[in-house]
Amino acid sequence: MLEGEAEAPSNIAIVKYWGKRDVSLNLPLNDSLSISLDALKVTTKVLFDPALSKDEVKVNGVKISDEEVKSYASRVLDKMREISGKRIYAKVESWSNFPSSAGLASSAAGIAALTLASSDALGLDMNLKELSKVARIGSGSACRSMYGGFVIWHAGVRDDGEDSFCEQVFPHDHWKELVDLIPIFTEERKRVSSRKGMGISVETSRLMKCRLEFIRDTFPLVLDSIRDRDAEKFFEMTIRHSNSMHAIMMDSFPPLVYLNAMSLKVIDRFGDGKTAGYTFDAGPNPHIFTLRKDVEAVENSLMELGAIKVVKSSVSAGPRLGMKHD
Repeated sequence: MLEGEAEAPSNIAIVKYWGKRDVSLNLPLNDSLSISLDALKVTTKVLFDPALSKDEVKVNGVKISDEEVKSYASRVLDKMREISGKRIYAKVESWSNFPSSAGLASSAAGIAALTLASSDALGLDMNLKELSKVARIGSGSACRSMYGGFVIWHAGVRDDGEDSFCEQVFPHDHWKELVDLIPIFTEERKRVSSRKGMGISVETSRLMKCRLEFIRDTFPLVLDSIRDRDAEKFFEMTIRHSNSMHAIMMDSFPPLVYLNAMSLKVIDRFGDGKTAGYTFDAGPNPHIFTLRKDVEAVENSLMELGAIKVVKSSVSAGPRLGMKHD
């Protein structure tokens, strides 16, 4: 039996992707940029066992259906079996410290941790760039969780996806004053998965072309704001890119509504970008970026709006391996 264990951080995209040019390989329509988060993480243990007749996965103690295993985890495990030449199934146990399917990208951290743990268990000598390609196959945004700090996911142009990978552009300690506050307003499961929602948007949104042009035009501005630690510009770009993606969702048919009444209150409260910048993935719970000097004031404001709790996160240094088992 071959065993490995790894921990990987969640990530939140500032420049987001919503739509794929190739669904089977999870190739995005555009480059994206994300920040890895040290407060939200997943630990995954993988055991390759010759006695198994299929892959088995448990998340937070709950066994996942065979269909869901094939859609996510087995895509990574199949690739690892192909690379290693070992035809052996795996038992996977994964634990997260945040609510799943509430728009907080738990799958990204889980698949990244699985990728690293599987590589370790099989004794594969793979660098982070190559690991990010494998993680991408399991879940698109998982490739960004293979790194700490500030991360670019290159969309690439090749049909085989070999030029669609991630790289770190700034280390985790580049902007020490930056903090992500994550207010939890609801832990309800979203009605339409991100994977399904993206397909609907690509097929039906007439605004998609305009959004891709917006991303190409503003990507350098986002990078400059981080490089220069320009909080005002960073908050503005964070807000604009979040709004751009949700405009595509609303323009889809039928409309995709991931935000709720509390989300709109957050947008109204922080939309001026003065002391903070919000961003929403495909869910109602925002990420609010602010500076350490303003954390208390922003957190108090979020609690006034009705947050159940507020998770505080700095930028993560990245994934790490657990104990090596033979």
